[in-house]
Amino acid sequence: MYRLVSPGENQAAQRIQMIDASALSVRTAPKKLFFIGDNRCSVNWGRGASIALTQLLEKTFEFTGRVTGESFVLGTTDAGYIDTLIPPKHHGLFKYLFQRRWRRPVSWYIRIEEMCGARDFISEDPSVSIDNLMTYKKGHAELTRIYEQAKNADMIVVDGDGDIIFSTPPRRETLFILAMIELGIRLGKPVFLVNSMISDCPLTGRNVATLAAAGRLLAQCKAVSLRDPESLEYVQNAMPQVNCSLIPDSLFLWHSIFQPESSHPPVNGDFLLPHPERDEYWGKLDFSKPYVCIGGGALAATAPDRSVECYSRLVDEVRKLGCQVYLTENDVPDSFLQRVGKAKDVGVVPVDAPILSCGAVLAHARLFISGRYHPSILASLGGTPCIFLGSHAHKMRSLSRVLEYDDQDEFNAFPDESDSKEIVARARKYLDHGAVLRTRISQVAKRRSDEAASLPEFLMRHMDN
Repeated sequence: MYRLVSPGENQAAQRIQMIDASALSVRTAPKKLFFIGDNRCSVNWGRGASIALTQLLEKTFEFTGRVTGESFVLGTTDAGYIDTLIPPKHHGLFKYLFQRRWRRPVSWYIRIEEMCGARDFISEDPSVSIDNLMTYKKGHAELTRIYEQAKNADMIVVDGDGDIIFSTPPRRETLFILAMIELGIRLGKPVFLVNSMISDCPLTGRNVATLAAAGRLLAQCKAVSLRDPESLEYVQNAMPQVNCSLIPDSLFLWHSIFQPESSHPPVNGDFLLPHPERDEYWGKLDFSKPYVCIGGGALAATAPDRSVECYSRLVDEVRKLGCQVYLTENDVPDSFLQRVGKAKDVGVVPVDAPILSCGAVLAHARLFISGRYHPSILASLGGTPCIFLGSHAHKMRSLSRVLEYDDQDEFNAFPDESDSKEIVARARKYLDHGAVLRTRISQVAKRRSDEAASLPEFLMRHMDN
């Protein structure tokens, strides 16, 4: 049955539809997110995790801005210096000295710095850091940018990555993260710490003051997601007031990219060399034959001379497996591997190679031996078995739990002759399991990928709590 509709009725119906559509638009408008910790600017192969994380978050949220990992170290001169008399042309020198000051305090330098008025806006007390930001932001473009983007956001998401380690002296990266959480709380924004490891320092022990500051701030976050079980257990024990959950590292989201049928590295490894193509790299990488990769590690990089000796011995042992051996320079401090490569005539995948090519090399290796966290995940995405070397904090041992290895342990970051023989013995066991083990590792990585994809829903669920 039909009836005629008067023009007035029709107009009223259109207005109701417009109101309904407007209300729906308001309800579905994406939340504005200010992202802290975009590390894609780094050559560290962990930059893939930052790319994967932002790709995931951009599907659900609108970014008001982001702070890169460079700011964790120092950032621009505007971000690093407040109340300084140092002429801008000399900031480069003081940038270098500031970076070393946090690691090796030198009394004579501190006196000179104070005489010249130069100081970092980051303090060991996050409250003081934000007092500094609020006081000096008008005269510093980078501080103003950080403040305005945080103020205009609906929520603040901080990628903790591997930067929260309670060392003595405290890491600037850790203090910067805590300062950004303090800023969000002061502005009354929902703050989340995600994708994070949290640990004491195995070299200097626990910094109680930094831990206390972290406990105070993380308890005020809407929620915290840790990327590995040992970090979760640490927070549950040391900061029981924190609302925390386990969500695997964002790099697992790239699982589909590195499946065997779609991600082979170039047969001729020269095709992945970055500019400038250094002579010593040419002709050393042939991915048409079975190969094993050996990567570096943060702890190994602290003693490069010792590492050259240890890794050279390891290369000799690994060659007994009958595969080609290649070294992967996963971060700038792994440059000691160039010396190993030259001494042993071994090809090196350079640190600044394209990240997807780096991942393909590891995903198709027969085996990967390393003290690097994210490169080990890249290898696992393709099912490559990993043998974990020690590093700063607990990250490698905990990663073996994430990947459900039967052998949930790690070898010495500086493998001696006995360690090298044990590594090769385990390598033979892994290689003997062949495709069965690779399939199992890839399946576990796929489950971790599905779990990592739940992060946006996790954030939305806790937004209004």
